[in-house]
Amino acid sequence: MAPMAPEKIFDEQFLTRLARLSLMAKRLARGRSAGGRRSRRLGDGLEFADHRHYATGDDIRFVDWPYYARMEKLLRRLFHEHSESGVIILLDTSASMAPAQEQTSRSRRDQYGALSTFDYARRVAAAMAYVAMAALERVWICPFAESVQSPLHTSRSGANLLGVLDFLAGLCPAGRTDLLGCVRRLVDQADRPTTVLVISDLLDMGQALSQSLAVLSLHHCDVSVVQVYSPELARPLLLGPARLIDAEDGKTLAVDVTEDVVKSYNKRWNVFLAESQRTSRSRGAIYLSACSDVPLEELVLLSLRKAGVLVG
Repeated sequence: MAPMAPEKIFDEQFLTRLARLSLMAKRLARGRSAGGRRSRRLGDGLEFADHRHYATGDDIRFVDWPYYARMEKLLRRLFHEHSESGVIILLDTSASMAPAQEQTSRSRRDQYGALSTFDYARRVAAAMAYVAMAALERVWICPFAESVQSPLHTSRSGANLLGVLDFLAGLCPAGRTDLLGCVRRLVDQADRPTTVLVISDLLDMGQALSQSLAVLSLHHCDVSVVQVYSPELARPLLLGPARLIDAEDGKTLAVDVTEDVVKSYNKRWNVFLAESQRTSRSRGAIYLSACSDVPLEELVLLSLRKAGVLVG
């Protein structure tokens, strides 16, 4: 499948919507020091976090002397550690992100009023990258399928937005998914903890999702998982005889789609979403499900609030 032209994915309407996110991004940037990110870990940064009892060998520069003057007890100040590591966006570009029925059934997409999974995922990646850059973060956009493709590196500036859009518009979904292998290669290249955003349909992963999140957790990464899918996948309209084709391995299955089959599928789909959420949360990751008919602004605001970046 040839890549869709940038103007088709990131049209004027999308750019207008993205511009509306600028107020939120500026608010995010004001809440942080330039180039800094408050992590969950404690270190010797500038933002006070907590106290603990002084221990022999502690640096006396971090003793809370005013407290000692009042209470005659030695306490050591702890601070949030700040990182220069930036944000990594892992974008699933495997074949399941744009199956054949999403590419061909335009009338159904018009009925749903939604983008295909892959186009929506690219818009989510663009919006998240824009917000991060506006917050003066460095961003890596890393497409992955069976391997990690050449990433796009940005500077801490929203001026990189057009380059991000061109990069995303040029991507084509193909191949199978190997999230675990890609994550292992990724952490080998990262020299410090970072923020990681995984954007994927999470199909055909099995235990790989849990294992991948465990690897990221061991490297002290702050992880969010955005599971994207189309309404057509969540609520299929298909009835009657059909031949289903696996987008990644090409295997086919002939079925007679009845109303009972659709009900059974819907039940299994809801279980799949619940398991994805449970797995993500059990590994300390923030989880969001994102159907492609959900307004982009709503998704971005929700994700940042869940991450504790925005309040209110």
